[in-house]
Amino acid sequence: MTPKPILKLAGGFTVLSGLSAAAEAVFYGSRLDESGVVQESLFLPLAFIFAAMAVTAVVFAILRVFLK
Repeated sequence: MTPKPILKLAGGFTVLSGLSAAAEAVFYGSRLDESGVVQESLFLPLAFIFAAMAVTAVVFAILRVFLK
């Protein structure tokens, strides 16, 4: 497997991360309840999970090139 499909996968995860972060900002913003706790949805953790998956895919693509 060449690094190109892995980088496409990383690009897809990056797009999903951006969409999740944008959805969090649009639908929830930075709402605080009465006690000062941030009210968030599932979109914020999904944004971080997709970003971590994108970084992991890029690392695998780089390793694929140098360990070939």
